[in-house]
Amino acid sequence: MGSIKTRMTEILGIEYPIMCGGMQNAANPELAVAISEAGGLGITNISMYPDFDDFRKALKWMRAQTDKPLAVNISMIPNVDMGDKITKYINICGEEGINVIETSGKDPVDIVPLIHSFGMKVIHKVPMAKHALKAQKSGVDLVTVVGSEAAGHPSPDLIGTFVVANKAVELCDIPVLVGGGVCNGRSLASALAMGAEGVVIGTRFLTASECSISNNHKQWIVEHTEKDTILCQKAIRNMIRTAHNQAADECLEMEKKPGVTLQDLMPIIAGAVGKEAYASGDTSKGMFAVGQDIGLIDDVKPAAEIIKEMVEEACASIDRLSNIVK
Repeated sequence: MGSIKTRMTEILGIEYPIMCGGMQNAANPELAVAISEAGGLGITNISMYPDFDDFRKALKWMRAQTDKPLAVNISMIPNVDMGDKITKYINICGEEGINVIETSGKDPVDIVPLIHSFGMKVIHKVPMAKHALKAQKSGVDLVTVVGSEAAGHPSPDLIGTFVVANKAVELCDIPVLVGGGVCNGRSLASALAMGAEGVVIGTRFLTASECSISNNHKQWIVEHTEKDTILCQKAIRNMIRTAHNQAADECLEMEKKPGVTLQDLMPIIAGAVGKEAYASGDTSKGMFAVGQDIGLIDDVKPAAEIIKEMVEEACASIDRLSNIVK
């Protein structure tokens, strides 16, 4: 398998410029370890561990399984003060040997010094190029820019990955990572050709054998196309790209009601509902966040095979470009 070295791989100490997305309720420790062992950057997220002791146990288990770099996602809601809770999570990460913190949502400027004090790197995820520049000014080490094709919460402006990534690369001096519609080697090569230093992948790793979501959910991805995602929660200004399932239709119907609130939608969109659906295998329930790249995914396989396939395809694409440039 070929070698791809970028500023991302150098700064994070990984073999390939491939990182797993935070994936609420789906970034289980087994998947994180498998990705890191295969040369990428595996991740889990604090939303899966409301109990600090459970969080510490999970990190201890992960670190016992691999000496490769590992990451933790910390999503912070803008304009919401989470107080000492975030500090506690960061301290546990530092104490248990986590190497990278991925932040999103709120500007991480206030917590960057604490993260750096443990020797950990900071990657901040943003939906727009202007936010990438702000993150650079806040002192983060790398920034991820995510286009509208992505699962989860794209920018309300719905700017595609190619445009937003190109703009971020122009503006930023720190390494830019690209997410949104990235699931194979061709998209990795495209990101590198734009001047990015690596990619962040969510939906493709949902179909990794080690991912804890049900086989029914993995097969849903394999069997559906790029036309089968939908945007929900616009009415509460928390737009999400999700699978077009029964829950999404129910959510959109409720959003038609004047004055609909977050609390009104919670019986459908709550993370606990989605977590239960992952466990039961009921693909009709919960907000099942997937990207438009489901149209490019046609199998379930171990994370190591996904990464190997991506790197080999990216190298072949880069070789092809080299051969056509005279």
